[in-house]
Amino acid sequence: MGERPSLQQFQAELARKLADSVQRPLAAGWLGVTWRGVRALVPLTQAAEIFNPVALQRLPHTQPWVQGVASLRGGLTVVVDWVRLLGLQAQAPERGSDDTVYWVHLNPALGVEAALCVDHLLGLRGPDDMVAVLPGPLPQGLKRRCQGRDGHVWVELDLLGLCASPTFLDPRLPAFVRPGPAAA
Repeated sequence: MGERPSLQQFQAELARKLADSVQRPLAAGWLGVTWRGVRALVPLTQAAEIFNPVALQRLPHTQPWVQGVASLRGGLTVVVDWVRLLGLQAQAPERGSDDTVYWVHLNPALGVEAALCVDHLLGLRGPDDMVAVLPGPLPQGLKRRCQGRDGHVWVELDLLGLCASPTFLDPRLPAFVRPGPAAA
């Protein structure tokens, strides 16, 4: 059995590690994922847990990007096809892809109970993994489009912006939206 450090040694080591961590830049800020062949960077501060899918209840009269609702951690969560929601062009599946699907739950601090569909978890990514920002217009919910060192194009999701978009906040089909009061 190894010798246990004293409380003073433990505190000194912890203080040293904390001081070292302040000097180092944040190594990873995103979780790399794909869905329908589109690579995305999910900000770690805006994501919460990753779930294996459970029973999904389809919702009638909603936009095609609403996959349904599921009970996660005792609450109802809307499951979202973010590629379709953002109007991105789905890509051909990569070789070796399977039918595995995950749900990345949004951080509760965003104020919505929603999860994003993903079919591949590509690990943690940081600014050093990206080499160029690509120009072009972006829909609400995307922060930027960039190229990774691997040559692939990535989109950085802005989940806060996505959650604030009128489309996301009212997923009903247009035929089921009641018109507001007439302007006088």
